Amino acid sequence: MTDGHTRRKTRAGKVCGALIFTLLLVLFLAVKFDFYYDLNDDTMIKDILSGAYTGTPSGYCIQMLYPLSWVLALLYRAIPAVPWYGLFLCVCQFGVIFAVAVRLMNHAKSLRIGLFALVAQGLLVTGLFLRELVIIQYSVTSGICMAGAVFLFVTAPRVGKVSLFFRKNLLPLLFVIVAFMIRTEVCMMLFPFLLLAGLAKWGSEEKIFTGTNIRKYCLLIGAALLGMMIVYSVNLLAYRDSEWDNFLKFFQARTMLYDFYGLPDYDTNKSFFESIGLSQESYTLLENYNFALDDSIDTWSLEAIVEYQELLAKEGYGLHDTFGFVSKNSLKEAVWMYRNQIQKDVWFIVSLLRHGIGKGNVEWSSPARLRFAVAVAYMVYIFIGIIAVKGRKKADAIWKIMLLVVIRSSLWLYLYMVDRVVDRVAVPLLMVEFVTLLGFVIESAQRFSETQKENTLKKSTIAIWYGILALCIVVALMGNIHVLETEYEKRTQADARWNVLMEYCREHRINYYVIDVHSSTSYANAPYSEKIFENVNDSYKNFDICGGWAAKSPLTKKKLERMGFRDVQSGLYSKNKTGKGSAFFVTASGKEIEWLVAYYKKRGLNVETVCVDQIQTKELETVFDVYRVQPIP
Repeated sequence: MTDGHTRRKTRAGKVCGALIFTLLLVLFLAVKFDFYYDLNDDTMIKDILSGAYTGTPSGYCIQMLYPLSWVLALLYRAIPAVPWYGLFLCVCQFGVIFAVAVRLMNHAKSLRIGLFALVAQGLLVTGLFLRELVIIQYSVTSGICMAGAVFLFVTAPRVGKVSLFFRKNLLPLLFVIVAFMIRTEVCMMLFPFLLLAGLAKWGSEEKIFTGTNIRKYCLLIGAALLGMMIVYSVNLLAYRDSEWDNFLKFFQARTMLYDFYGLPDYDTNKSFFESIGLSQESYTLLENYNFALDDSIDTWSLEAIVEYQELLAKEGYGLHDTFGFVSKNSLKEAVWMYRNQIQKDVWFIVSLLRHGIGKGNVEWSSPARLRFAVAVAYMVYIFIGIIAVKGRKKADAIWKIMLLVVIRSSLWLYLYMVDRVVDRVAVPLLMVEFVTLLGFVIESAQRFSETQKENTLKKSTIAIWYGILALCIVVALMGNIHVLETEYEKRTQADARWNVLMEYCREHRINYYVIDVHSSTSYANAPYSEKIFENVNDSYKNFDICGGWAAKSPLTKKKLERMGFRDVQSGLYSKNKTGKGSAFFVTASGKEIEWLVAYYKKRGLNVETVCVDQIQTKELETVFDVYRVQPIP
């Protein structure tokens, strides 16, 4: 009884220590920084969930799976004042940090080592992931959940009983399901790392192919797949309505066109565009993303363009066809891009060692930091897993590294082929790769301490651990906070412009404002966004961008109907007959909009655009122009 009570008390103390560490980290970040939504994609999701988009909280936020979005919309209905979406993303991220801290404390054999591990984790988090924790992007949050699942699974204690094994791994299983609901595509991209973690754990068993081990790992994998299948099936049922079904097809075609294939040149392919009834003026709307203006740009026309691109690729024009897989770059081109990136990473490390951060040609961006950390983690694991050991442990490390390199190379080649190497995709990929290696290092070090007695090896292991701590300190102090503060300054300038636009719309809430897409994205490379916990205002927004991933959805139609408009084109052209107000077109100050006049002219409507107002900051800087579209007298 005494021993059991002592163990429970010790476990509780470790959990409390991890909780205090996590709360202190949250407090530091909350005092030092503001929490931001990274991009307007995140603010759009928030607006849909909170009711700011249509006036009523909705679970149909498109990007996230419905079971999760339905719960968040329900919370907004219950307590609208709480920023539930941003709070949920923060809880996911800091929940992963807390779970990792608990695991590290449980691995520690003494309080001193436990505190050492928490210090190392704190430095790693602030050194590598600081930006991702305070400037939050839902795709990256999904990646953080997957990273937590991989780490917890790799470092999980070995147990014999199937039921106990399953219970011990419920938390990483939960993280996988949550990641799948937040951003399905990111979860599936990172799933091979999770499978590698499972193979590594299975391979570390004393007897691999026993009935118990087969049941343990198959049960866990089956539970993960079953959970994902259930939430995905619920999502399909939620969107089974014909309107939503048609929009999802439109959404898929739009995604393929913009994110993967691109638009074929109009003049070169004029006969094709004329065959599907797409004029030069409508094509211009697709080019500048303002396609919500044109109802003729529908699911059929976008799918026709996608199929035409695929046909051209098969015939050897435009895109590339690699065994039926259509992409912007060929496999050969992707291999060269991958090779060049590795060379850049090597030169980055060399420049970092020679000049330090902020000097020379060193750019300390999130992907650059993570590539540096991944390279060092490979070196550490090669030493601790291959060079310093013999026999089966060496063989285990070799096949783990080989599979890891195959997985990461395959994913990077895919991203280079489809030309989607953007930060919100690259950061989760690098993050999970780093955490996988870190888990391998910790698991190997633990096995050393349990089985190895040689004094030399003990000294090597201690040196590795202190080396990792030194690396954490170096990485954390290499100007990361300074780089983030610089980005905050740019965001403050962008915020001043975006907030004054939102305030203008609130003051003229009887009207409706359609914003040019490229005028609604960023200023001086800083995205227009919103703070998560400051100046929260989820009242109905009487404006919308003239394109984007929610355009032409049932939600957009509901938003227009609320203002008394049938569609964007007719709403802009004439005053609302219901007396609820007029619709205006908004652009960045001084931006030319002849394309808008040309579009209406093609529709047989001779119009002119008249600047009726200009939106200014407190410093009297004009940032947006407000236009009325009216018939030429």
